[in-house]
Amino acid sequence: MKCSLCFKNNSIEFLNLGKQPLANKYPTRNQFSGEDFFPLSVFFCEGGCKNVQLGTFVSRERMFEDYYYLSSVNPGLVRHFEELAGKLTSAQFVLDVGSNDGILLRPLKKLGVKAVGIDPSINVSKIANDEGLTTVTSFFNEKSAREVKEKYGAPDVIVASSIFTHLDDPHQFIDDVKKVMAPQGVFIVEVEYIGNIIRDVQFERFYLDRIFYYSLTSLRDLFASHGMIVTDVENIQPHGGSIRIYAQNTKHAAPVSERVKNFLREEEENLHVESLKEFGQKVDAYIGAFKDKLVEYKNAGRRVAGYGSPARVATICNFGNIGPELIEFIIDDSPLKQNKFSPGTHIPIFPRTHLDTHKIDVLVVFAYEYFTDIKEKTRNGKYTYLIPIPPREVS
Repeated sequence: MKCSLCFKNNSIEFLNLGKQPLANKYPTRNQFSGEDFFPLSVFFCEGGCKNVQLGTFVSRERMFEDYYYLSSVNPGLVRHFEELAGKLTSAQFVLDVGSNDGILLRPLKKLGVKAVGIDPSINVSKIANDEGLTTVTSFFNEKSAREVKEKYGAPDVIVASSIFTHLDDPHQFIDDVKKVMAPQGVFIVEVEYIGNIIRDVQFERFYLDRIFYYSLTSLRDLFASHGMIVTDVENIQPHGGSIRIYAQNTKHAAPVSERVKNFLREEEENLHVESLKEFGQKVDAYIGAFKDKLVEYKNAGRRVAGYGSPARVATICNFGNIGPELIEFIIDDSPLKQNKFSPGTHIPIFPRTHLDTHKIDVLVVFAYEYFTDIKEKTRNGKYTYLIPIPPREVS
């Protein structure tokens, strides 16, 4: 398969997760028959750029114009973007691409920083605009970039958090960023990091919403092909461990940090075909162990529910063939998901009040990076908490 970043025919398949539904489409009962399933295979470019990508691309319009992910229902993410906003107080104008319900725009507004968002989801961007958080309802492209620049000026900071992996054409996206951003501006990208996914065997991070899973090597090479330099990188917490990179036009770039150099050395040592084959073997073992644990609970008469229905629920449950016979229901704090069903395996989703009238013994913490918040929300129940991959009880 040809790598979509470096265009070399050097990509090899290292993981096949079978047929998967669209992970962030939560159907109602009468929509079950209309669900589509697509092959989910994952490929690695061993030609030098160390890019990881899916073998199937689904239309971005189909994926995101009607969307069910609200960032601000998650206290951990709220804190993350408040921290990021605090780093941007000297900015003249921040453009947040993929701004969702205004989770970054909100703290920037409180800090007095001029900020505008762009988001393609009609339902989600309306939430932000209704709150007074200026959001352009559109995909980010040459047309919307030009409109932003004409109406608001050239941003000196552009942020793309957790959307860069969704892009079907990152080359065009970077070109459009350069057209709207001030020459000395900074482009901040936050992405799930493939190094963490492989190290921690987070196969559930692969789903059809996200096409690319970046290494720093692939990001460095991608930006270099557009006359930009990745000057710094930071480890950040969201989505099981991500990275935040800073890219600037070559003529105005700051010196490359030691953190970038150290990251690249580690990838050269640890991210290769052999480590990916070992990863694939662990995936099979972990999903089997998780299903076995659920069967063990069922045989012992213990009732099981889930907490949190992020996109990974679709990957885990469809790959493991896990439905309501093993997980009775899932609690989720997003009103857009409540009273719907998980994609593919159709586990019902309810608000937290459902726990008051339905006695549960075990909570599978699908949104495990926010376990502390979830435990606080459910402190009145005497639950056993289970992290799904690899399966382990936590307290």
